[in-house]
This record gives sequence, C-alpha cells and structure tokens, in this order.
Amino acid sequence: MVDKQNLGKEVDNSKLMTKLSVLGGIGSLILAIMILILGIASKFAGSDTFNLAIVPYLMATLFAFSAMVYGLMSTSASREEEEKSLLENRKKKNILSIEEDVRFTAGRSFENYKKYAPYVLAALGAIIIAAIVGNFYSAWAARPPEIKNLPADANLSAFVSGIFMLISIFAGAFLIGQSRTKTFRWLQPLGAWLIMGFVVLLTAGVSTLLTNKFLPQADYYTSRIIIVIYMILGSEFIFNLVAEFYRPRTIEEPRPIFESSLLALFTEPGGVMRNIADTLDYQFGFKVSGTWIYHFMEKALFPIFIIWIIILWAFTCIQEVGPNQVGIRQRFGRIVSTKQLQPGVYLSLPYPFGEIARYSCSEIHQVTVGPKMIDANGKKVLPRIILWTKEHFAKESKYLVAVKPNAIFTEAVAKEAQKKALSGNKHMLSQSSATPVSFLGATIPIQYRIKKDKLINFAYNYRDAEQVLKNIGEMEATKYFASVDFMSVMSYERHKASTVLHTRIQNAVDSIDLGVEIVEVNLLDVHPPVGDVAKSFQKVIEALENKETQILTAKAYRASTLPVIQSQKANIISVSKAYEYRVKTVAKAESERFEKQLRAFKIMPGIYKLRTYLAFLEKDTANIRKFIVSAEMPYQVYELNFEEKQRLDLIDADLDAVSQK
Repeated sequence: MVDKQNLGKEVDNSKLMTKLSVLGGIGSLILAIMILILGIASKFAGSDTFNLAIVPYLMATLFAFSAMVYGLMSTSASREEEEKSLLENRKKKNILSIEEDVRFTAGRSFENYKKYAPYVLAALGAIIIAAIVGNFYSAWAARPPEIKNLPADANLSAFVSGIFMLISIFAGAFLIGQSRTKTFRWLQPLGAWLIMGFVVLLTAGVSTLLTNKFLPQADYYTSRIIIVIYMILGSEFIFNLVAEFYRPRTIEEPRPIFESSLLALFTEPGGVMRNIADTLDYQFGFKVSGTWIYHFMEKALFPIFIIWIIILWAFTCIQEVGPNQVGIRQRFGRIVSTKQLQPGVYLSLPYPFGEIARYSCSEIHQVTVGPKMIDANGKKVLPRIILWTKEHFAKESKYLVAVKPNAIFTEAVAKEAQKKALSGNKHMLSQSSATPVSFLGATIPIQYRIKKDKLINFAYNYRDAEQVLKNIGEMEATKYFASVDFMSVMSYERHKASTVLHTRIQNAVDSIDLGVEIVEVNLLDVHPPVGDVAKSFQKVIEALENKETQILTAKAYRASTLPVIQSQKANIISVSKAYEYRVKTVAKAESERFEKQLRAFKIMPGIYKLRTYLAFLEKDTANIRKFIVSAEMPYQVYELNFEEKQRLDLIDADLDAVSQK
C-alpha cells in the first residue's frame, strides 16, 4: 500500500516546484526583455557582450517552462496515485478494473513526458543557440568596422549589468540548491543558465568599463569568447542527444540530456569538490576526502572566495591621482565637487558607486581629422609611405577645393564659350565659364592640451569633447579648402594652410568654450581622390615632370654646347689671324729678299749665279749623294763621300783632352 504521507509530500513538492519554475520563468523572461530593450533595440548598453546575455535568459525561460509542465504533471500523477490508494482501500482489492484503469492516465502521461521531453528540450536548446549566434554574427558582419558599439554612459551601463547579475546569481544559486532534491531535479538547468547569465553580465560590465577607459577592444574580444562558449554548449546538446541513443540503460536514474555537464562544473561547486575528492582518493590510495583538512577546505573554500572578492571590491575605494594629473570626484558618473584633486591618494565610495576621474592637463593629446586611421580589416594603420593611386585608409574624407585657371585652361574655356555662344546655348556658356573645382584628400592631426581652468567644460559639458573637436576641425577644414587653390595647398602653401587652420580651429573651440588649447595643426597625406582621378592626376604630374625634365635637359645641353662653340669660334678667329699675319709677313719678306737678290744680280751676275748654285747644293741637296762627272771624260766618275766616319782613327783623337783627364 502506498504511503499517504509520502504522496502528500510529493504533491506539496510538485506544487512548490511549479511555483518556483513559474517565478524563475517570469524573472528570466523579464530579464531577456530588458536586455532586448536596453541592449539590442535602444543601444543603451552599448556592449555586444551585454546583448549576448539574452541567450542564457531565453534558455532559462525554456527550461522554466519545461519544469513548470513537469511540476504540473507530477502533481497530477501524485494525486492520481492518492486516488488509486483510496479506491483500493474502498474496494478491498489490489487490481483495478479496466474501466477504472482507463480513468487514471496522468501517471502514464507523466512517464511519457519524462521519457520524451528531454529530447525535445535538447533539440530546442541547440536550435535557439544556433539561431541567436547566427543572427549576432550576421549583424556584426554587416556593421562597418569603424563604427564602435559604445554605451551612452559606461558607468550607468555597468551598474545596470550589476543589478541584473545580482538577481541572476541569487536566483540561480537558490534554484540549484533546491534542485539537489530528487523532485526538484528539473530546476537545475534553470538555475545553471541563470548563473551563466550572471557570468555573461559580469563580463559585460567589466568589458564596458575597459572599453570606455583603458582597452578599446575589450568588448570585441569578450563577445567573441562568449560566442565560442555558446557554440560549445550548443554542441553539447547535440552530443548528448546522439549519445543518449547508445547509452546503456541502468536502474540508476541518469542525468537529463538537456542538463549541461559543462555548466555543472561551475554551477555546482560541491560537485566539483566531489570529483576532486574522488581523484585524490584514487591517486593516494586512501580516503583523503575523509581527513579534517579536506573537510575544512571544502567548507571554507567558497566563503574564502567570497571574502576575497569582497576585499578586492573594497580596494576600489582607494583611488590615486598620478603625477601631472588632476582628479574630479564622481558619484554614479556625476560630479560631486568641482574642486580639482592634486596628485596623491584619495578615498572614495567603492566602484561603481564612487570614482575619481583623472585628466592630464599637461599632456598633449591628438585627434585626427579626415580619414579613419584603420584599414578595411579594422586594424590600425601605422605611418608609412603610400602612393596617391593606392588607398590610404578604409574611409577617407574628401574636401572640395578650387582650381586656379592657367593660360591653357583660360584659352580652352574661351574657345568653348565662343563655340557655345555661336550655337546659342547660353546655359552651356555659363557652365563652361564657371570656376573649376577638384576634390582633395588630407589627414589633419590636431594636437591639443586641456586647459586646467576649463577642465569641467571639457570633461562634463560635452558627451564626447574629442569628437566635438574633430567635428570642428572637419568643418573648418571644409570651409578653408573651398577658398584655396588645389595645386598650391598641395605644395608650397601647406605650411600656410596649417597656420590658418590652427587659428580658425582655436577661435571655434573658444567660441563654444570647449576648454582646449590647440598646440599644433599639421597637414599630412594631401592627395587627390584615390581611383581613376588619382591615376589621371598622376599622369598629368608625370607629364609636367617630363616637361620640366626636357627643359632642364635642353638648358644643360645649351650650357655645355655654347662654351664649346664659343671656344671653337675664338680658335678659328685666332688661326685666321695667325695665317693672315704669316702670309702677309712671308710675302713681304719674300718681296724684300727678291729686291735685294735683283740688286745683287745686277751688280755681279756671275758671282750671284755661282753662289746661288752653291747655296742650292748646300741647302736643298744636303741629304742627296753627289757625283762629279767630267765633261771631257764622261766615262770617269768620282764619288766623294762627305759623310761622317763610322769609327775614329788614332789621328782623329784629341790628345790634349785625353791628357787632361
């Protein structure tokens, strides 16, 4: 006979489980809706990690619904058993009739639910995780890389995350503790996913603060890590669903397949400690878990961890203002006092209730007007040499710049105007005579320093003072470039442009009392628009450079050739003058000699002829061998050798010179 007291207790426990599952499901659904509104719909949280917290709360809602159905069916089955017991007592028999047995179907329905519902829940869990993860991936891929998901107020966003995670941790811990009883077993997945929501929201709060202050990529990395964890948990559902068909059946009731073993490692510290105890007992060969040291560690580990967390949180009361910094006390992101704190150590309320915002009024900061300093993959671009024809950054700003007409352009415009005037098209005439314009890409780094007496204006009067300064720089650059010449600002007037922009930006920030001092404005990466325009412009510049090269080459040729020609000219003139002088002098000398020879011939003709003949033999035939032939004896020839002797004889030696040596 069934114990009535146990049946009554089962009914009470089933009712309690139903109530707890309903409360847990409503709370999980409310948290999921709040995350949907604050994170995904309104962008209030400004954190991808915060948005991912919708997954554990939807999963908790699903398991809360299953636990509620389990509780209702368990209650009906327990009441049915109680009715059977009463009927057996009334009829005094152990076996019911067929008609009576058909009436009691709640027990069979409950058994079928416990048998088949885990498969459906595991499949639904895997589908929900896959669908949400896929939607997040597609949304992140469609979002431009330069757009960051930043919160409106990082401190307030972290505070909201803290409230939600406290609700999750307390509810999850209570439900997991309650699930240790057999009747409340189906509450364990609900509590585990609530604690998973606590972990995700804790990560979201920390990453939001790091993204806003110290590490801009913190939320990016944490959100991707959470996605990987979700994929692992979804894969576990599929693995458990497949492994269940091959699991050997035992009398002991198994863990439900929709209950995550991976989450149990973190949501059931006692279970982890039991695994550690079994491992130690196996390794050392005796029951280590039975010693007082292990029992002390098992009982004190969780309290020590909590105390450690509280101590670390309490240390956030200590705030330091570093050298060359000033501090402003804040409470929930609002100013407590406008008094500036000098470098030193101060006490405040623990984070996030109190904080000291630190600013450096001596450090030079910089914002860049113009392109986004990242490439198409979202990575920061380091300074390097890039040609005009290649993209510098993922997105570049273009400024409208006037082009100063030159003589060629003016002539072309005049011809075009004359042509349109003859055709009677006055509208086209006005267009052809308009001032030409072009587009210009430029990077304008603005270096500034925060004014110490205007720190409150810079830090609190504007939501993002740096963005305001950047917008002002963009506006002033746009107005200035519209009034300058394209080629001039790209070349010799770049320094002038930097000076003018410095003055204009300083006047603009002073007019709105932004609280910054412009230190320097530079003009870098000035180039025409990337693409076909840059390639055409490069060809024009190349043509101009080739023109200048040819001009310089011609000048160099002229400089090298003209002196040679001039020297050749001088040489020819000198040679001509020398030839003239020589011819005239020789002719004059020949004339004078002839006159003298004529005078001598007239005086003594015979002697003159003889001397002339002998002079001819002496001079003109000096190197010719001579023969003397007798006129009377033509066959006798005397050869006289007047050459020097080949060797000296003794009679030829100079004895006086030899005797002196």
